[in-house]
Amino acid sequence: MKTGETGSIHAALAPPLDVPTLLGEVPELSLAEGQSQGPFHHLDTLGHTLEVVRRVEAELEERRLGARVGEEAREGLRLVGLLHDVAKPVTRTEFEGRAIFVAHDTLGARLAHGICRRLGLSARLTDLVTTITALHLKIGFMGNERSDYPPERLVRAAGPFGEELAVLCWADRLAAQGPRLKDEHIERHRELCVEFLRRYRGAEPGPETDYATLAKGLGLPSGADAGYAAGRIRLLVSRGLGEDEARVRAAALLGLDLRR
Repeated sequence: MKTGETGSIHAALAPPLDVPTLLGEVPELSLAEGQSQGPFHHLDTLGHTLEVVRRVEAELEERRLGARVGEEAREGLRLVGLLHDVAKPVTRTEFEGRAIFVAHDTLGARLAHGICRRLGLSARLTDLVTTITALHLKIGFMGNERSDYPPERLVRAAGPFGEELAVLCWADRLAAQGPRLKDEHIERHRELCVEFLRRYRGAEPGPETDYATLAKGLGLPSGADAGYAAGRIRLLVSRGLGEDEARVRAAALLGLDLRR
C-alpha cells in the first residue's frame, strides 16, 4: 500500500478502522500514542482521535443532532475526525498541573493541509478538513462573550461545511469521557451544536468556491493547496478582512507573494 493513494486512507478509515494502516499513512499520529490529556478525557490523544472517528460514524447513523449530512460527506468527516487533533502532540504543555494544547486547532489546520497534499486529496476535501480542524473548538465556546468566533462569524467561517462542523464537534465531545465530565456538560454541548445549526441554516448561504478559478488566480495547482487557500480566505474574511487582503495572506501561507 503506497502512501498518497487516496483510496488507502479511506479504506483504512472504514469501520472497524485499520489502525496500522492509518499510522502508516499519517505517521504524525504516532506521536499521539500514550500522550495524556487531562481530567476531561479518558483516553490518550491517539485513542481519543480514533474514538472521534467512531463517534462521527455513530452520529451519522443515529442523527441525534439532525445534521443534514449526506452519504457523500461520510468519508470526508472520517478524515476530519482522524486529523482534527493532529497538532496536539507538538503543542502539549502544562498549566497549573493540567495538560493544555495551545493553538492546536490553528496549527492543526496547517499540518492537515500538508497531509492532504501528501495524500493527493482534492481541493474541496482539503478545504473541508482544514476548515473544520481550524474551527473544531469554536462551537463549544460560542456562548462565551469573549469568544473570537461569536455565532455569526462562525457561521460565515464554516462556509459550506456547517453541518459537518456540528457533527465533528459533537463527536469530539462524546469521545472525551473523563472523570471531570458531567452529564450537564454533554447536554450543554448538544444544545450549542443544535443552536449553531439553527443559525447556520437561517443565514444567507455563501457562494460555492470555484477552486479551479482560485487556483489559477493564485498560481496554484487545483488540489490541496487551492483547498487550503480557500478555507483560509473564508476564515480571514469572516474576521473582517477584505477579500483581496485575505487572498494575499492566504497566498503568503503557501509561500507566494501577491504584492509583487
